[in-house]
Amino acid sequence: MLRNKERLVRKEIERWKMDVRKPAFCSIEVLYSCILKCKMCHMWKNPRSPEEMSIEDWEKFIVILKEFTGTNISINITGGEPLLKEGVLDLARFIVQNGFNAVSMTTNGFLIDKSIAQTIADSGMSMISMSLDSIDGGVHDNIRGLKGACRKVMDAFEYFRNYPGNLKKLGVQTIIMGPNLEGILDLVRWAHERNISIYFMAIAQPLCLSLPSNWYLESEYSFLWPKEKAKLFDVIDGLVKFKENGIDIGNSVAQLKAFKTYFTDPNDFVKKYRQCRMGDGMLKVDPQGSVALCAEKGSIGNVRIDKIEDIWFSEKAATVRESIKTCKTNCPQLINCFFED
Repeated sequence: MLRNKERLVRKEIERWKMDVRKPAFCSIEVLYSCILKCKMCHMWKNPRSPEEMSIEDWEKFIVILKEFTGTNISINITGGEPLLKEGVLDLARFIVQNGFNAVSMTTNGFLIDKSIAQTIADSGMSMISMSLDSIDGGVHDNIRGLKGACRKVMDAFEYFRNYPGNLKKLGVQTIIMGPNLEGILDLVRWAHERNISIYFMAIAQPLCLSLPSNWYLESEYSFLWPKEKAKLFDVIDGLVKFKENGIDIGNSVAQLKAFKTYFTDPNDFVKKYRQCRMGDGMLKVDPQGSVALCAEKGSIGNVRIDKIEDIWFSEKAATVRESIKTCKTNCPQLINCFFED
């Protein structure tokens, strides 16, 4: 009788596992520190943590991740500024050598000189994405808090264009906000002329600060919020037109249109027809090894302690997935990173 009950429990667990997709995307956040002093992100104030995973720790995780998911999973190396992490390009090569062929890095580009660009191009990564908010150096440098930041990232793009190595794609990440609104469409034209893909995000609550939900009304941060709605909507309509005409904009038309809803009222939930799927197919691992399905829901385990498969199918993960299904928060991940039509 007991054996029959155990068999039934095992069958139920296996049936439950089949309903949960294995990860298709993994964000590896190697550190929470940065060289720039961006006005919409205060991560630069974070001291380096002595508890950061070492490159060897990350390599062990990659081997275990491969056992769980196989190599058909996209991996993005990010931070903070990932190039501040000594050995991060060795990690990239290790991931590629283990058979993962969709490996990318997101960086602000400030530390990339010609030599580093060549090392990145030869690493086997398929994509490098860099932050650029305006082709006007004064605007970008002011937003990013460091003079010369715009020139650095533009030079980095030229290094990669002259020597792409194994890179299949170059990408720009741009935040739509008040200070750069005027130059958004010119930035798209600039990227298109250079065969660079561009992906947009809507300005959200500044990172690494504890602020109220109406942060955009506070005098210290309100300058980040686009106030000219007519101009904002014209820009978004221009992006939609570019997209429909075949320009390589990574956002879907539905996501671009959802930005209008968000900027009109950040509390108006942008997902009208489908639940958020942050807990299904996506995971992020922070610099200390903590795993999260959603940044807003906290850790579900740590890869230094448990295998990722056990964490993924844990009771805690199941609880978080249920809370995600009923969540009605316009979080930055939902609007900017994992919006689904």
